[in-house]
Amino acid sequence: MTRNELINILKKYVPEGTEDLCVNLLIQHKIQLKLTKPRTSKYGDYRAPHRQNNSHRISINHNLNPYSFLTTFLHEVAHLTTFEKYKNRCEPHGKEWKNEFKNLLEPLVNQFELPKDIQNALKSYMLDPAASSCSDKNLVKVLSNYDKNPQPFLEDLPLGAHFKIDSGKVFRKSKKLRAWYQCFEIPSGKEYRISGVCKVEQLSHLD
Repeated sequence: MTRNELINILKKYVPEGTEDLCVNLLIQHKIQLKLTKPRTSKYGDYRAPHRQNNSHRISINHNLNPYSFLTTFLHEVAHLTTFEKYKNRCEPHGKEWKNEFKNLLEPLVNQFELPKDIQNALKSYMLDPAASSCSDKNLVKVLSNYDKNPQPFLEDLPLGAHFKIDSGKVFRKSKKLRAWYQCFEIPSGKEYRISGVCKVEQLSHLD
């Protein structure tokens, strides 16, 4: 695939003006980028090369708004550059990864015209990047302001509320467990723990 073809594809997913930044990283590191169906537990994923596939692989949920997509992409590239430097000799989200992510975010924050609320949220996030950008409540809520179809967060629903996630599964919200909520699948009754900043569809009744 040519550079122009990559740029034309990424235009659909990242903020205007950041396509070159992303394409440069894809080409430099020979990344296989895969767009996936929505996942509630994570926005993106990185897989290091192995015997069957010697390419770096990054997957990102296809339904993210442009700013969430870009932040997630850089998060996963930080895993890649950390792996290239240290292999498996450091924690997945240790100080090495945090430094790599900060280095990738810095030019984005300082050189691109981002909305002021996103710029400020990213600057705050850079002080101590969380293991997952979708676990930082402030950053998630700011990024969600740019969703085409805003959805409530699980933490905003009352206890006992029924809700549906992107996979189509339906749950009943129960007690809070730190940043997570105990939830029970309907109708199986199976227990799950779901992040409070998971976007959900509240159901007024069950079909």
